Amino acid sequence: MIKGWDHEESTVLLDRAYQGDDAAFGTLYRRVSPMARRAAHNIVRDSHAADDLVQETFYLVLRAVRSGRGPRDSFTGYVLATVKHLAYRYCRTESRMVANDDPDMWERHADIVVQPPAQAERATAAWASLPPRWRSILWLVEVDRYSPAELAAGLSLTPNAVSSLASRARQALRTAYSAAD
Repeated sequence: MIKGWDHEESTVLLDRAYQGDDAAFGTLYRRVSPMARRAAHNIVRDSHAADDLVQETFYLVLRAVRSGRGPRDSFTGYVLATVKHLAYRYCRTESRMVANDDPDMWERHADIVVQPPAQAERATAAWASLPPRWRSILWLVEVDRYSPAELAAGLSLTPNAVSSLASRARQALRTAYSAAD
């Protein structure tokens, strides 16, 4: 239990936040953000990343509250679960990155990374030919690395529907790229 934390008061503040009271949400933020920051820091072990994750968490929670979703009982538990989820996803992403400051390595692999201009133009044309919804889902899934389950609620779809949409978008991008010869 948080010292000086009244569960009834947090419920009242949360109800006010659902009614659009930004000051009530600000009070909840000030009370819960130190715990959220500690939880994130315990996972990512980086103060700046922990701060970013806390900000993203509260943004997502505020967005959920404003849309009528989000926590109803335990604001603190909801925030902590969200920040931990984001922190673990951050760690998974960071573990895929390899830092290398050897300039010779970059020179040896420069020809592999750079696409010829013709291929880049084909890729750009193929991307531009896709409907905005397909471009959006591909970006979220392939670049931002969200899982279909993470995107489902925000898109008002089931995780299977998100997977299917992403699959159709990938196929359309392949077809458009092949047709751009």
